[in-house]
Amino acid sequence: MEALLIGIPFFLYIYLRITLGNDITPQERDEALFYEGILLFNNEEYARAFRYFDQKVKDFPKSATAFFYRAKCHFSFENWEAALNDFEKTLRIDNSIAEAYHHKATCYYYLENYEHALFELKRASRMYLDKNAEVFRMKGELEFRSGDFESAEKSFKIAENLGDSESQILLQTLFLGNIRNTSQ
Repeated sequence: MEALLIGIPFFLYIYLRITLGNDITPQERDEALFYEGILLFNNEEYARAFRYFDQKVKDFPKSATAFFYRAKCHFSFENWEAALNDFEKTLRIDNSIAEAYHHKATCYYYLENYEHALFELKRASRMYLDKNAEVFRMKGELEFRSGDFESAEKSFKIAENLGDSESQILLQTLFLGNIRNTSQ
C-alpha cells in the first residue's frame, strides 16, 4: 500500500516531465527545422540560402532563426539596410541572439552611423559576456573614432587579452605617441 502511495505521484511526475518537459530552446528547434538552409549558408551558397530563408520567413513569421539567417544572407550581399531590418526583426522575436547584435552593429558601421554601431556593440559585449575579441576591437575602434581614447584603449586591451593580434597592433600604433598625450 505504501509503495502504491509513493508510486502514483512518481509516475505522475514522470508523465508530466515527458509530456511537458521540452529541453530544447526555440532556436535549437528552428536550427534543426532549417538545417538544409543553414547548410547552404555555411557552404557559402548565399543566393540559394537567401531564397530558402525568404520562403521560411513567409512560412514561419515568428521564427527568429529564419529572420536571422535571411539577415545574414543580406549581410553577405552587403545589403546593409535590408540586413539591419531583418536583424531588428530577429531581436524583436528573440533578443538573446548575441550574434545579431554584433552583425547589427556592423551594418550600422558600414552605413557610417557610428553612434548606433557603438550602442549595439556595447549590447553585444554584454551578451558575449566579455569573451569576443572582435566585438571589443570594433568597440575600441568606434570609441577611438568618437574621441574617447581612454575607453578605446581599455577595449583594445581586453581584445588583446582575448588573443586578438590586430588589437595589439592597434594599441602599439594608436597609443604610443601623440594621441596618448592629447587624451590626457
